[in-house]
Amino acid sequence: MDNDEYDNDRRREKSSDASELREVAAALPEIFDAINKSVPQMITGLIAAVYSPEAAGNMAAGIGKFYSGLIAEGIPEDVALDMTKKFVGALDFTKMMSMISNESKPSATIKIRHSDDEDEESD
Repeated sequence: MDNDEYDNDRRREKSSDASELREVAAALPEIFDAINKSVPQMITGLIAAVYSPEAAGNMAAGIGKFYSGLIAEGIPEDVALDMTKKFVGALDFTKMMSMISNESKPSATIKIRHSDDEDEESD
């Protein structure tokens, strides 16, 4: 392949890349619009599912069955109550989300080197 053919191929590739980039850029507003509409609806749906009266009733029934099952198996009431409290704590959606959020934060320390070769720690 001579230089002219190579240059022509490169121009076609660049033109093709630019055309593809324009297509992607044209689609972005539509994608972001869909995200802006669907994400709040999903969050609202999740919150409604977790905190609805039906969900609360199901949770209460589950807690009652858990406690009753412990008592039926001969667990002392004070121990069954403590175990039930721990069980309920595990069902706390807000607490779980907080724990997940805290665990996902980076815990590594980043060292920033300044021009005078002093290290500064940053979280």
